[in-house]
Amino acid sequence: MTAKLTELLTLTEVARGGPDSITYSGHIDPTFTIGPKVHGGSLQMMVAKAAREALTALTPAPAMDDPAAHEFADAAAAMIPVAISSDYLTAPDAAAVELGVTVLKRGRTVTVLRVDAVQNGRTMVTSSVTMARPDTAPSHHSGPNVLDDTPVEPPETGIALDGSPVAEVNHLGAAIDMVLDAETFPMVRGETGEPVVRGWIRPKELDPDEYFSVLVCDVSPPVVFNLALYGWAPTVQLTTYVRRRPAPGWLRFAATSAEVGPGMFEEDHLVVDSTGTVVAQSRQLALIPAGR
Repeated sequence: MTAKLTELLTLTEVARGGPDSITYSGHIDPTFTIGPKVHGGSLQMMVAKAAREALTALTPAPAMDDPAAHEFADAAAAMIPVAISSDYLTAPDAAAVELGVTVLKRGRTVTVLRVDAVQNGRTMVTSSVTMARPDTAPSHHSGPNVLDDTPVEPPETGIALDGSPVAEVNHLGAAIDMVLDAETFPMVRGETGEPVVRGWIRPKELDPDEYFSVLVCDVSPPVVFNLALYGWAPTVQLTTYVRRRPAPGWLRFAATSAEVGPGMFEEDHLVVDSTGTVVAQSRQLALIPAGR
């Protein structure tokens, strides 16, 4: 990962509360903000990493003569965060953060943890993280999706984040390369369109991994911008599914909405890798920008 992403995912153990509880400290750089607010997907990526590190730290070392314990430890070592469900109680700041992790259920197939992101003694975001083995074999079924006709790499007509007006609000450019599909982002032409935004993204200099997929599942500008509903659209709840580790290269994403209400809207992200395989999905409930 780039230096900024590496720093974001660098966590330090600060306390343990028994065999099922551990607390980490981390720091959110201003790079990971949208306007003045912390980018929800970046924080959820930290949550996913904290859950993975906690599972490693809190899995007992098996005795040499205990095959069942070895099997259990091997199962835990193969797990990644496959589902992260986060309630955003209030918007975190780009500052130090503590991540308190509690194991709720241990299993050979599925383990569940709770992760609370805390700043100044206040819980900002609380998440449930489900750990399991990622998919590796071919899928039994893959239906058509909104990214089927999207080229593997961004075209020259794409709108790159670096140097664009979008970068005045989205500050992730120090950590990522992102290109928006001009066809599905008509607001740059002063036009409106359907609540669909497509694009391409990768971490600067390195290949994506499962944690980066979590960030991508919240990376699109709010799709309601295409309806001329501009401003901060606070996330109320975000659930992300990581299906498999991505192949090297650009990830393609699409954000869509089927129902934009007067006060809230849902936004779905679909993420495929350079092979066209679905690697992550998300759904969030967000507020319509204030005053709209």
